[in-house]
Amino acid sequence: MTIEDPASTTAPTRSRRRPVILVTSIVLAVLVIAIGALVAVNHVAGQQKTESLAALKEQRLNALGDARGKVQPAANAYLAAYKKARNAPASRDQAVQDSQKEKDEFQQATGNARSALQELKSVNGSSESAVGVAVQQLVESHEDYFDYMEGLVESYPQFEGLFRDDDAAGCNGLFVGSKAATLRERQTLLAQAAAPCRKAAADLKDSKNNAYVEFARTFDNNVADLEEHAEVTAKGEENYAGFVRLKDDLVKRADEAEARNAPEAEVQKIADDAKAVNAQIRTNRSEFDFAAKRYLAGVKEMPSTVENVFAKEIAADIKHFDAMIPAREQILKNTIDVELTNN
Repeated sequence: MTIEDPASTTAPTRSRRRPVILVTSIVLAVLVIAIGALVAVNHVAGQQKTESLAALKEQRLNALGDARGKVQPAANAYLAAYKKARNAPASRDQAVQDSQKEKDEFQQATGNARSALQELKSVNGSSESAVGVAVQQLVESHEDYFDYMEGLVESYPQFEGLFRDDDAAGCNGLFVGSKAATLRERQTLLAQAAAPCRKAAADLKDSKNNAYVEFARTFDNNVADLEEHAEVTAKGEENYAGFVRLKDDLVKRADEAEARNAPEAEVQKIADDAKAVNAQIRTNRSEFDFAAKRYLAGVKEMPSTVENVFAKEIAADIKHFDAMIPAREQILKNTIDVELTNN
């Protein structure tokens, strides 16, 4: 029986444990380094996020506000220049040429403002974050505003020229009351003027400016009403001439029946026919009076309908933007402050 040397059995065990201890030490060292690196990366990322949010709140928002503030004055300058040229007087083509400088300056202002808006969007993080949501809302309100102002400028020649005699729309031809000898002639002249006028209104419905679009819809409906009322009054005038002939015929029949001492049934028939004609006359008169009143009201309301586009509608829309955009800017600033506090 051979007895093994104890050294020969324990030595391999010690030799195997050393690498294990060494590997474990290396793994722990790597973990420590990784954790340190992760902390450093998170610190750098947090620092970058803080700097980005601070830049968004101060630089980007201020730049956007400054750029946006130049858009409306540029639009007003263009509108004034174009209208001045038309009142010179000048044709539409000449007015477009004479106001081109102001239009270019407006387009430059809106271009700069849109670029500033894009810069603000570029520093935005996740759209699901509170800051991201606030940024998106602010971007949408600005885009709506810029579209609105661009439509205001681009479609102004169409709107401004509706009632100019030298313009293709020729809507002044709608007011033909004093030029017509009969109501049927008035209806015919109105229909001739309404065709190009309603086409101009249809073109205006394509504007990016909502005030123009709503006006075009209202205006188109008003012109359609004028045409309908003009037709009813013209028909009523023509019916009246027929009723005069019927009345003369009834009087003649009644006189003949009386001269012949006609039977009671014949006399009653003449009386019934007279009642029927009188009922038709009353109906025709009622329809005529209603249509005539609505026609006159439509003509009288037309100037205020046009004037209210700028005096009320556009003024109210711009007031809405002037209130909404600063409110959303403040919401974004408050949201950024909360985010910075939590970092």
